[in-house]
Amino acid sequence: MPKPPTVMSILQLEPFKYGSKEEYMVFLSRALQKRGWKSILVFERPVPDSIRPYFDGTGAVLEFYRDGSRFRRYADIVRILLRHCPEAVHFHFFNHFTILPILTRLAGPKVVVFTDELRQPNRLSLVTRLECLFWDRVVLPLLGTKVLAVSDYIKRTLVTCYGMSPKRIRVVYNGVNVERFTPLHPDEQSQIRRELGIPSDRPFVVCASHLRPEKGISDLLRAAEIVLGMRPEVFFGILGEGPSAEELRAKAKQLGIESCVRFFGQRSDVNRFMAVADIVAVPSAKQWQDPAPLTVIEGMAMGRPVVATRVGGIPEYLADGATGLLVEPNSPAELASALIRLIDSPAEAEAMGHAGRERVRAQFSLEKCVQGTLQVFDEDLEIDVHVEDPVG
Repeated sequence: MPKPPTVMSILQLEPFKYGSKEEYMVFLSRALQKRGWKSILVFERPVPDSIRPYFDGTGAVLEFYRDGSRFRRYADIVRILLRHCPEAVHFHFFNHFTILPILTRLAGPKVVVFTDELRQPNRLSLVTRLECLFWDRVVLPLLGTKVLAVSDYIKRTLVTCYGMSPKRIRVVYNGVNVERFTPLHPDEQSQIRRELGIPSDRPFVVCASHLRPEKGISDLLRAAEIVLGMRPEVFFGILGEGPSAEELRAKAKQLGIESCVRFFGQRSDVNRFMAVADIVAVPSAKQWQDPAPLTVIEGMAMGRPVVATRVGGIPEYLADGATGLLVEPNSPAELASALIRLIDSPAEAEAMGHAGRERVRAQFSLEKCVQGTLQVFDEDLEIDVHVEDPVG
């Protein structure tokens, strides 16, 4: 009887919270466990005790590599690969135009996959473009390396800016756990608002993001100033941490809106905040063509209208005018106008929220995302199995 395959997922990600990406790894591990396969998850840091229980019962082996120079990271990754010798290796947030696909082959896997989640339309020099062409036409095919993209936007960027062949890029959209992001009864919402310190009688706009300049939180604060000048009862919540955190807190104070804007820090219970929100805001800036922010899907899954900027892959996920509103990036006035429109039109906001949840169920569920990944493994491992629901 052949040995069950081992699938190793290697992420350039610090698992400091239980977000939708970490949950994807839990769902994938459960699906592999049901097949009798082995899952190994390799993170940039050890999984902290605060979220380790989520991985219990999945059968996953948890590993980590050391942060530092690229040489140090790659050396650790090769060491882990050689220790486990997996049949399939799946990289997340790593660049496939590097020596990493070659190093991975030292462990002898049958399939190597890179999911491109962050690619930007950078202007490349002629030399760099030629290097990418060589990698795409020679190195990756020779090694049998596959490339997945989380949006058509990333696929187009890889083709137009990096010269990749479109036939070798497959789009597998991000997904979220629709059950975790389920609308709650009004009584439950009131209780959660009390627990979180959110005023019970005020419209609540939530934004969950890494606090960096390119995420557009500064634009959201300027939009909040406009909104509060016209609708002073609105309350804003910003979730997340990052290098711009202190600067943004100071900006809220400078704008005189600190009493109506609360920074909640890093949270693993983003779903609870979205459950009591009236609107989810995703204000990504123009300089960051956000390929596929999970917060857009999370907000829609929770049945909330999403106001987001028209950048990157966001328009593929959010149906403008149907599940939310798209606005131009770096335009606080337009962002404020969209927020006020939905605050003043609760029936329209509710209809958009309902449509968004149905859209996620049909196209962007976590089960669908996991199935798309497993189908890629199956093609090379040549094992005919039924993909079971990883939740059941």
